[in-house]
Amino acid sequence: MQLTVLGATGPIGRQVLQQALAAGHRVTALVRDPARLPQRDEERVTVVIGDAASAADVEEAARGSQALICALGPGKDYKSTLATRTAGPVLEAMAAAGVERLVWLSALGSGDTARRQSLFQATAAKLVMGTLMADKGIADETIARSDRAWTIALPVMFGSGQTTADYKTIPLDGTHGRVGGRINRADVADFLLSAATSDLWVRRRVILTR
Repeated sequence: MQLTVLGATGPIGRQVLQQALAAGHRVTALVRDPARLPQRDEERVTVVIGDAASAADVEEAARGSQALICALGPGKDYKSTLATRTAGPVLEAMAAAGVERLVWLSALGSGDTARRQSLFQATAAKLVMGTLMADKGIADETIARSDRAWTIALPVMFGSGQTTADYKTIPLDGTHGRVGGRINRADVADFLLSAATSDLWVRRRVILTR
């Protein structure tokens, strides 16, 4: 498939790009600094320089793709408004480019999903990342109200390590109980790629944990 990846230089986006190439896909990566993209010279990688908050830049990167994976992250900026700054432009760009499938990386604890976090993680997130999680929640609702074939990924706390492929996928709605634990970034990337290249979890929010 031809895929577009936003956030390809980040810790999860790098994994998505690496796994997509290993699976034989072609990838267009929208980046601000191509020097940070190790695969920039790969034959099956197209680099578009731009900003994910610009609908025009995202549209350029999305044209010709069958799915868009947004793996953007705020780094350690716990007051980031990146999610709300990019959700609208991404949706606008996808509509203009004729791309239906969207896989959006969020986090368990965003908006009203805090009700499904373990009590420890919910308390920690509220104390340290309250602004960030509120912003992500607003962006998630923007995505969920759209007419795209979206999937919103809600990973728990991140861990490091290789892809295990034995992680759990739990629908946010239709299941009950609090969810904790950790999940490797490589497994999160595996889910994002698997969802983007299939019809699984369309118009669903999915908790990811080990």
